[in-house]
Amino acid sequence: MKLQHKFQPLEAEVSERGHVTGYASKFGIKDQGGDIVVKGAFSGGNRKVRMLRDHDPSKVAGVWDVIEEDSTGLHVEGRINLGTTLGKDLYADLDFGAVDGMSIGYRTVDAVKASGGRELRKVDLWEVSFVAFPMLPEAVVQSVKSIEGENPAVLKRFVEEIMREADFSADEAKAAAAAVARVRAEREVSDEHKAADFAAVLKDAIRGL
Repeated sequence: MKLQHKFQPLEAEVSERGHVTGYASKFGIKDQGGDIVVKGAFSGGNRKVRMLRDHDPSKVAGVWDVIEEDSTGLHVEGRINLGTTLGKDLYADLDFGAVDGMSIGYRTVDAVKASGGRELRKVDLWEVSFVAFPMLPEAVVQSVKSIEGENPAVLKRFVEEIMREADFSADEAKAAAAAVARVRAEREVSDEHKAADFAAVLKDAIRGL
């Protein structure tokens, strides 16, 4: 079963004892895919929500003690397990600033079309992960633009690895890599205008997967 993911910049306090308090999602904010989570979307769930690292079910980082909606979004409180190497590493990365976000893993139960995307009215929440960065089209665009050289094989391999690290399937990663290579080959990005045009086309290609 493949879950959907939604990134939230880290707005949490983490104590030296591993106690975490913050927001895993906020209401009324449109993400890069055009989705907006509305108040009530997380209500009624009775599943045990896991605390993971990078959406990896083999990397259980601790436990969430409180997961509840308030007027702002999905408020969470939990404890990172500092008795494990994973927990210690996660705390060190959070303290250092190497991990700068949380991301929810969920399945959409009820959604309606909205301007430029969807309004998520009910979701089935499975896990809340600490992540190093959001896997958004902009992140791929900036990474691709930073590659020197025009070797299409290197470019495709680079993008495919990024997509796989972001928990896309092998087929999705290959399709995205092919789309990136195709767009890159068709467009020059020598000036600001053309670079912006390239970014827009690339984002559309990735969102269409």
